[in-house]
Amino acid sequence: MNHKKIIIVGVVVLGILTLFMFNPPSNKTISQNILYLTQPATSFSGIVDKIEGNRLTISQKQTLTQNIVPPPAAVNLSNRPSPFPTPKTVTLTYQVIVTDKTQISQSPAFISYLFKIVTPALPLKSTVKDIKVGQYLTINSQVDLRTLVGNVFEATIVSLPPKTNYLNGKVVSLEGNTLTIKGFAPMMVPLANPGAVPATPQEKQYRISITSDTEISRNVYGANVNPGVLVAPKSEKLALSDLKVDMQITVYTTEDVTETQTLTALRVEPAASASPSVKP
Repeated sequence: MNHKKIIIVGVVVLGILTLFMFNPPSNKTISQNILYLTQPATSFSGIVDKIEGNRLTISQKQTLTQNIVPPPAAVNLSNRPSPFPTPKTVTLTYQVIVTDKTQISQSPAFISYLFKIVTPALPLKSTVKDIKVGQYLTINSQVDLRTLVGNVFEATIVSLPPKTNYLNGKVVSLEGNTLTIKGFAPMMVPLANPGAVPATPQEKQYRISITSDTEISRNVYGANVNPGVLVAPKSEKLALSDLKVDMQITVYTTEDVTETQTLTALRVEPAASASPSVKP
């Protein structure tokens, strides 16, 4: 019996040693981001923090709160610390590898034409050279990021945001087919950093070229003679001669207004009119 026990113990020990030989313990650890990704996640949106060759460092801030039952109204909390904890903000960070198989595209910019009918634009093909630090991207992956070992994964699709293609300003001069306006480009706070405070926008001077393809239009709101009844605005088409100095306008363009101050207008929209007289 003792010999049989020794043989059995030896076989068990040999089996354990064999498992370790062919399946050595891994030094890799599961990403801590699994604590905050609570459902299947094959995409990740965030800010580009760093670009090193074909490797992007992307981060996203998340604010965590706890469900706490508030104290009864009768309880005096004037001299007590707040029972509600300060929300915890964590930063999820991944390193994304872009390969030759990665599809990189940019969403087309939207132009709110009133008269012109255009075919919906397809996403624009881009390259890794079009990606910039500080940009807000959405990355798709073939793996579920909750089960990712480490924080590195390969991108299948990289979606760039559309260009900031419009601005608001006041006309300061008109020279032929060129407008000069002073205005502000819109400031966006990315969803990845909802608590971020955008930089103070700076007023700039823009030169706007008007072409034969530029639509100049606006909505006209008539007097509502029936209170409580919604009245749809009427679309009004204007000409270049209708634009005047000191007029507030919105310009939609082909360029990114955050990168250049010389633009070609696709549509010019003067401030909405409340005049009851509408061109037929």
